[in-house]
Amino acid sequence: MAPLVTAGRISAPATILAIAAIAAPSLAVLAPLGVAPLLTVVAAALLVAAPRRLWEASRSLWPFAALWAALAIFGALSAVWSILPFHSLIESGRFLAIGIEGVIAVAATRALSPRDAARVGVAAAIGIALGTGLLLFEWATGAAIARWLHDWSLAVYVNESRYDRGATTAVLIIWPAALALRRWRVLQLAIGIAVAASIYLMVSAASLLALVIGLAAFAVALLSPRLVAGALAAGIVLGTALLPVIVPSYQATVRIQHAEPWIKASGIHRLLIWRFAADRIADRPLLGWGLDSSRGLPGGKRDFGTTLPGIELGPGHDAMPLHPHDALLQWRLELGIPGTLLALALVVWALYRVGWRFGGGREAQAAALGWGATVTVIALLSFGSWQEWWLSCILFSASLLAASAADAG
Repeated sequence: MAPLVTAGRISAPATILAIAAIAAPSLAVLAPLGVAPLLTVVAAALLVAAPRRLWEASRSLWPFAALWAALAIFGALSAVWSILPFHSLIESGRFLAIGIEGVIAVAATRALSPRDAARVGVAAAIGIALGTGLLLFEWATGAAIARWLHDWSLAVYVNESRYDRGATTAVLIIWPAALALRRWRVLQLAIGIAVAASIYLMVSAASLLALVIGLAAFAVALLSPRLVAGALAAGIVLGTALLPVIVPSYQATVRIQHAEPWIKASGIHRLLIWRFAADRIADRPLLGWGLDSSRGLPGGKRDFGTTLPGIELGPGHDAMPLHPHDALLQWRLELGIPGTLLALALVVWALYRVGWRFGGGREAQAAALGWGATVTVIALLSFGSWQEWWLSCILFSASLLAASAADAG
């Protein structure tokens, strides 16, 4: 059996990426918002370590960078009509900065030698093993580390949703980790089972669904990668156009809850949020309400649990929390038609590059599409489109995937 890590000197960029790859999954479990500053530190260190190589390696990413910048600029312009103008302006700047950091990280992996790329991939596998171990330890001990870090007594209830971000990070970084272990199938299978078990035990429904759909996309992509890339692109485009129209009404959601009592309260609440978002899209269909303005929408603090006739949710279920929990609706709601078209162009370009212009082997291409399907499911169900930790997690895991794919090429 070949060794996991070969001997020889490791370059500075590979060292930076490997250390971050080992740290990221555990950081996402214990302090998930720390993933954003981690990417910032990685990008800054890479700029110092190899600026010339980064510039050359980033050329193929210029279309992605241009689309990201255009979306950030439009987000900044939306401050003119935003209901939260200063917030929209600040968030557009953060979005631009995260995109620059992500391009630096991905470009750095593209400049690595095959041996260093393999080392970064193995580091991702080590990181996933550590992060998964932490998730399982927290589940088995009733959040012992979280209690110790925050000085919580046993009387304090720790909701398992606290670990949703850690679970999400695991189901994204498992793809570069598994690809890096393709020559060691037993280890690959063991890490995959451990991640799936931890996600299941922590009751992260969106992450578990994303992993299942990602695996299905991977299996199909081994046979027809363009079919998967095209299906993802078409589904996202059609979903953006149709979702505001097909979301059930409030009363239809009440009937769904009564007819299908097995649906979790969070799922019913999500449908109500989406309906509220769709109604607000209709109020400002062209330009939207401004980047990341969902938190300030009029009527957003209505408590469906106490004001919607027939619903069985209880208090604490606002019409709009901080965001709609769906990227497609959030694009339409906050950035209208122009911003949505820019966001779609960004996603479709990425899928085109993976589906039609991928430079690695078939297994690496299928893994990239499995990762893309995983990201898509989570984006449609869970986090806000502009959340720094979420964007950083996507871009950093993409850089690790690029390293593993380069080694697989």
